[in-house]
Amino acid sequence: MKIRRFISVFLSAALLCGILTVPAAALEDPDIRAKAALLVEAETDTVLYDKNIHDELSIASTTKIMSALLVFEAIERGELRLDQSVTATASALRGLPEDGSTADIVEGETLTVEQLLYCMLVISANETCNILGETLCGSVEGFVERMNQRAQELGCKNTRFANTTGLTQSGHYSSAYDLYLITREAMKFDDFMTMVNTKSYEIPPTNKTEDERVLHSTNALISNWRLAGYLYSGAQGIKTGSTDAAGQCLVSSAVRGQPHPCERGAGRGEGGEGQWLRLHCGELHRDGAAL
Repeated sequence: MKIRRFISVFLSAALLCGILTVPAAALEDPDIRAKAALLVEAETDTVLYDKNIHDELSIASTTKIMSALLVFEAIERGELRLDQSVTATASALRGLPEDGSTADIVEGETLTVEQLLYCMLVISANETCNILGETLCGSVEGFVERMNQRAQELGCKNTRFANTTGLTQSGHYSSAYDLYLITREAMKFDDFMTMVNTKSYEIPPTNKTEDERVLHSTNALISNWRLAGYLYSGAQGIKTGSTDAAGQCLVSSAVRGQPHPCERGAGRGEGGEGQWLRLHCGELHRDGAAL
């Protein structure tokens, strides 16, 4: 049995209503409404479909893949621990819009690094990126500088970060291909993949609230809590994003069979040469039959 794994990046479109038709060997031009799109067979890094993959575009909260990557790399180096307690500062919360994605963390509130990461990757809480960035680099600005350094190290040619969150700001952009490079690196971490594939997560009361927080994923491919009709059993994360400037953005992965937790790739699919896969409203099909 030949195993195939896929990672997809879509930027600035009505993403879940798009159609992507992917043959194993060749690909006709599908009708993709996204400004940019990329589909990669991750085991071999083979690009199966590409559209404007090097265009510099606003990427909204898919930015947080890089923010999370830096935290997981710091944990691997022993600079942070998942069970480490972190207290939110006024400077980390300053300037964030009231109507942005948030876990309602307040100044002086203490959570663990793990809880902050779940807030970041499940509900896309903006403040968590700044809180963790300050903890790791001493300031939000220092963390953003490190994001840009890491992007260069990963070979990103069309990426510049101006903040940790993806909120609209001049000089903040990336490309579909660069997001693939960043995501490919983040997927090496088992805990990252666990978090981005989490449908819901509970945070117990903290020193600042007596209420339990229940987080529900923003990703309609793995959870129908926010949007129904797009569930796919093979989906495994990864990150959504949405702003007026960026439109609807998605970095996703799909799996067929039993994935190895340490696999770098995005998804697996069975099939030989000449068989077709289609991504249609969040479902994978082969020659019109649901997989």
